[in-house]
Amino acid sequence: MSTWSKCVGRHCFTTALIVPMALLASQRVFAQDQQDQQQPQPQSQQQPQQQVLTQQQLQQLVAPIALYPDTLLAQVLTASTYPLEVAMAARWSEKNPDLKGTALEDAMQKQQWDPSVKGLASVPQVLAMMNEKLDWTNQLGEAFLAQPNDIQNAVQALRKQAEATGSLKSSKEQKVSRIAAPPNSGYAGPPEYVVIEPVEPDYIYVPVYDPVVVYGAGYWPPAYVPFFWYPRWWTVGPAFGFGAALFVGPALWYHYNWGHPGFAAIQTNTVLYSRFNRVSVTGSGQFQNWKFDPVHHGNVPFRNTSLQKQFGNVGVRGVQGIQTGRTIQGVTTGRSGQSIQSGKVVQGIQTGKSASGIQTSKSTQGIQTSKSTQGLQTNKGFQGNKTSRVGAIQTNRVQVARTGNGVQGAAKGKGKGREHK
Repeated sequence: MSTWSKCVGRHCFTTALIVPMALLASQRVFAQDQQDQQQPQPQSQQQPQQQVLTQQQLQQLVAPIALYPDTLLAQVLTASTYPLEVAMAARWSEKNPDLKGTALEDAMQKQQWDPSVKGLASVPQVLAMMNEKLDWTNQLGEAFLAQPNDIQNAVQALRKQAEATGSLKSSKEQKVSRIAAPPNSGYAGPPEYVVIEPVEPDYIYVPVYDPVVVYGAGYWPPAYVPFFWYPRWWTVGPAFGFGAALFVGPALWYHYNWGHPGFAAIQTNTVLYSRFNRVSVTGSGQFQNWKFDPVHHGNVPFRNTSLQKQFGNVGVRGVQGIQTGRTIQGVTTGRSGQSIQSGKVVQGIQTGKSASGIQTSKSTQGIQTSKSTQGLQTNKGFQGNKTSRVGAIQTNRVQVARTGNGVQGAAKGKGKGREHK
């Protein structure tokens, strides 16, 4: 976990300052990485090329979640468009590990996060990953908003590749099947789609897998190797496995509408949504297309210029003390969210005028950061821990035997009844 992500988990005030700054820094690192990977070109031609990600870049982004069940995948994609609230929810989840079922639903009614983020509280393992890889979460969210059709193609390409290697198949935890592309949907995709569903709708097994092994050791070019994230309790060794069953009930209400264009690919099951959020959804039909709410994006500016034009970099109201135009707990953001300045002295912390770094006035209470974002920057990869040599990964991981349906002993001895309180 990076330093600023740990701060998110400890102090709400620190979150208000550090999370937007760190996301800004990660965006600069990502933009610089894209420039490094391209041939030198005139300045006027570089910016437009950075807006559209290639299929290799998109596959690298979605590789850690492409084999999730459809409902969980859809909810991760929608929640990733609200990275600041994901960080808040992950911190809350870590402090409330025993809340599940109805008790969790009751607690979520008190939070002001976007509903998609609230629903992920039922799958704390996934929230933890999204928080620890917060720069990746932000990049994933922007890619989904800007290129939803390409994201769909990338997921399907990886699922078919995992089938070809024997890594993706039906088991006691999940059902894998194929469906034909819908006719006249207005989307020119593949003729059929790989679907992943939980065996029991109210329970879900979150797969944990090494993308290098699962998709094939020779599949990834050295510059596009995805990260392998696993929870703390995971026994290092298996290339693919499952943890214990998690009761989700109505918490995962999205349906991936494969073969449909744009945001019509993600549909809300209004029955489940209404149950979890204690509301009555109006409109026609049980399934309605997902819509992005820019207010919940917070003060994190979009890197993609088309998203800036479409949604703007707006401030938010009522998101745990982060608000533009007004002083809340001594924190006032700039008009466009590009900088964060405190009034006078707030707990000995005062930010500079630039978003490129954090610097205190003199040495208030002995706290002073460096003038650059070196403490926040990751390596040049998407995720901050990109492995530079595929060969080293192949040597270490390919020799590991796949365990089939899950980690032996990891999911045993824990009945489903314990998950639903």
